[in-house]
Order: sequence, then C-alpha cells, then structure tokens
Amino acid sequence: MSSMGHRYDLVDGGRAGKARGAGDLGRTMAYHLLLMCIISAAFFAGRYSTTKTLDLVSAHELQLDTVLDTFKYNKTFGEPPSKTSDEAWESLFPVHGGFFKHPQLAPERSAFSVFHQLHCLNSLRIGFWSVYNGRHKRSTMGPEHEHGSGDMVDLSHMRHCIDLLRQSLMCQPDLTIERKNEELGGVTGFGTEHQCKNWEQLQLWTSQWEKFNN
Repeated sequence: MSSMGHRYDLVDGGRAGKARGAGDLGRTMAYHLLLMCIISAAFFAGRYSTTKTLDLVSAHELQLDTVLDTFKYNKTFGEPPSKTSDEAWESLFPVHGGFFKHPQLAPERSAFSVFHQLHCLNSLRIGFWSVYNGRHKRSTMGPEHEHGSGDMVDLSHMRHCIDLLRQSLMCQPDLTIERKNEELGGVTGFGTEHQCKNWEQLQLWTSQWEKFNN
C-alpha cells in the first residue's frame, strides 16, 4: 500500500507535475498559434475581398453589376452645344477623360471603347448643329478639306465616327424587345426596360485607375 502510494507520489509530485506543466505550455502555444493563423486568414480574406470589390477585375475582364434601366428621353444630350448640353456630355466620362493603366487589364495607357464611342457620338452632335446653324462656312468639301485643323466637323472624323458606332452596335447588339407604337408606325425606344451595366461603377473604377503609374 505504501509502495503504491510512493509510486503515486513520485509520479504525481515529480514527473507528473513536469508533464502537466509541459502540457499546459504546449496547449498555450498551440492556442496562440491557432489564434495567429485565424487572424492572418481573416486579414488576407478581408484584403482579398476588399481588393475584389474595388478592383472589379476577374479573368482579365471588368465585372460590372447588371442593373435594370428604363430608357427615358433626355433632350439635353441632343441639343446644340451650350454650357448645359456640353456639361451633360462631360458628366458621362470619368474625371480625367477615361485613359487609364491597370497591371492586369491594361499595362499600357488605354481606354474602354465605350468612351471612344461616346466621344464620336458627341462629335456627330456638334457637327450636325454646326452644319444646321450654318456655322460650317466651307464652300467646298472636297478631299483637300478632309484633314483640316482637327475640329470636330472634319469630314474624315465624321465618317470615322459613323462607322465606329455602326460596328460597335453590331458587336454588342442590344436584344431588348421594343413594342411597336401603331400610331407612329414604329418604335420610340423610350419607356422600355433594358438590362444595363452599372455606369456609375464603370466611371468610379476608371477614375480610380486613371492616375495609376502615370
């Protein structure tokens, strides 16, 4: 009985105490290591999530949200050049015009085609009103006038814009179904809901990257 107690005392008071202390230390270290791993994982997960949200780039494409938008006629965009109409057009573009660089998407200075297309459409607006109001004073419009001072009414520029917009519309056709107005004998294009990309998202993203490595 005493020998059993002695063996018990030896183990409990000596090696057992050391083993228990070593076990406590090991558990503490393991706990801290696990805690560090969890914190690190949360940090990198949050960092990845934040980057993905702000950057919006996936598989070398800009991933914009799709939103429903019903087209409504806004006559301002078709009006003659003025402070109001010009500012309306300028509001469609990012802060610095749309040229940007991105390490994955565009290592060299680039712009999304849509901003080029909008520039062309605005050029046609200005050219149309210039001719309509008689401000275009050229008496002849032969080949020698096609490369003038670079103004927006230049014939080669107009042809360029018309064909660019033609090909752009054919490249990404809008397949929204528009109901015919029998009284008009056609469609107006307004009052119909379309699935559109989030334009504000595109402007914000482009503005963020316009100054990258510039």
